[in-house]
Amino acid sequence: MLEVREVVKRFGGVAAVNRVSLSLEPGRVYGLIGPNGSGKTTLFNCITGVDRVDEGEIWFKGRRIDRLKPHRIFHLGMGRT
Repeated sequence: MLEVREVVKRFGGVAAVNRVSLSLEPGRVYGLIGPNGSGKTTLFNCITGVDRVDEGEIWFKGRRIDRLKPHRIFHLGMGRT
């Protein structure tokens, strides 16, 4: 349902997210843990369209979403709280 493929997000010369890949299936509960500054929020921002990825792809329900605006991603059924 949600697939993140080799996603990279840089701010200046710093890679906040570096080649992250994951695949999440519906009906399951997942957690993302890590220390402050490890890129967790940046990854969520990329998934929800707040930040654009520099490299890689994000797919949701079989559709590529990494170039969509946040409101379009929301209308596909993804939200954040």
